[in-house]
Amino acid sequence: MQLFHQIKYAGGMKRVPESWKPYFLLLSVLLLVLTVVGDQYRPPLESTDHDSDSSHNHGHSHDHDESPKSSNTLDKAFSQAPDPGAIPVDPVREHRMAVFHYNEGNKFSNKGNWKEAVHNYKMALHHDPALTAVYINMSNAYLKGQQYEEAKKMLDALKARTPGNPHLYYNLACYYSLTHQEAASLEALQQSIRLGYKNPNNAQSDPDLANLRQTPEFQQWVKTL
Repeated sequence: MQLFHQIKYAGGMKRVPESWKPYFLLLSVLLLVLTVVGDQYRPPLESTDHDSDSSHNHGHSHDHDESPKSSNTLDKAFSQAPDPGAIPVDPVREHRMAVFHYNEGNKFSNKGNWKEAVHNYKMALHHDPALTAVYINMSNAYLKGQQYEEAKKMLDALKARTPGNPHLYYNLACYYSLTHQEAASLEALQQSIRLGYKNPNNAQSDPDLANLRQTPEFQQWVKTL
């Protein structure tokens, strides 16, 4: 940037006499000195740099201090501003993602990889916590991995959502049988049938119910089916 520009004289105006030029030079120097001295004694203007900086840093702290009023105003502004990165939730898409991970979990479960099955079931519930079939199959995966307490947590979570689910009580019967709580197992199995479990004969071959089948109570009850 040029600090000094060429001055053009307007037509019809008289030129300044050559003898006056030294005085103009002296006057220019004097004005420059007065300007510099005046700037030193001028009170500092209130800086607004932090306001502009904060708009680019989304409310993060800076090296310099802000006045309480300024800070509160910014905090309020940012708290009310919409999140530019927020993406509206699409229920249809979320359900599809839940179904995808549910099916992937079933594939791993059928291969005997209960850990990967659980991982995918968890992803399915992340996308759609209302997909009740996931709770059932995840409890199965946990039972395969002998993670009995985790299986019980999943069944309790499902019970809070759908307390009348017959598959819930069938899996509870399996859990109680595997943990040697045969009386509770038989009660849960009977409840599953009362609620409409459609394959009661599974109880006579399901390996998870092996402990239950050894009890006289089960042997007596199964004759009534």
